[in-house]
Amino acid sequence: MDYTINHAGATTVSALLAEAGASADEVKAVWLSYPTATFVKADSFGKELEVAEGTATLRTYGESDCMCDALCNVVNELRMATECTCTFGHEGGYQLSVILNDACNKKGKPTDIALMRDLAPVMEKQAICGEGQAIGRAVSQALDLFGAEIEPHFAKRQCPTSGCAAFKTYHVLVSKCTGCGKCIKACDDDAILGKAKFVHVINQKKCTQCGACLEACPEGAIVRAGNKKPKTPPKPIPVKRK
Repeated sequence: MDYTINHAGATTVSALLAEAGASADEVKAVWLSYPTATFVKADSFGKELEVAEGTATLRTYGESDCMCDALCNVVNELRMATECTCTFGHEGGYQLSVILNDACNKKGKPTDIALMRDLAPVMEKQAICGEGQAIGRAVSQALDLFGAEIEPHFAKRQCPTSGCAAFKTYHVLVSKCTGCGKCIKACDDDAILGKAKFVHVINQKKCTQCGACLEACPEGAIVRAGNKKPKTPPKPIPVKRK
């Protein structure tokens, strides 16, 4: 969630959250927007930091928020905020944006982690524009603070928090499906198998995750799942529910 703050000088995240009327109970990290441009983890909310003068955004992240996705959004926002064309600010920012977007869409490569760790510190020091420097700092910070969440996107193509939309899939629950066929009619991609009085099954290779089936099901039999998937049959089976 985003909060607008107007504070300059030394303060703490705890004080900023209180000032914004936000509770820190379920917040695992925050992002303070440019020009402060820094991530702060919950265990450092009480530590003093210097906040740049002017109106800024305090963005909070909860346990279900993915920090790889969060970093991707921050990098893209900083890129869009500058008109600088310097090599490190422009080209470096573009490269980091592509890498992070790929990671959040199941296309991450293990070698990209090392590439980001090499590129980010150089950007922070060599970029002419402030936004380019901020991108480098943000990437280095996020990898150090949230590496356990970010690195599996590259090494295993997994999202530990299930916060990335691309890692979520739709499934039909055997215990709730009545075989009514409404989800089949709602699916424009012919990704759902089934017939009357048979538990329907979603073909994950065809599913585009549009969510039409979820809205169409009157029984609440379709769910969206992250890393933990419900057990479903490989093909339609007779409905057992009475």
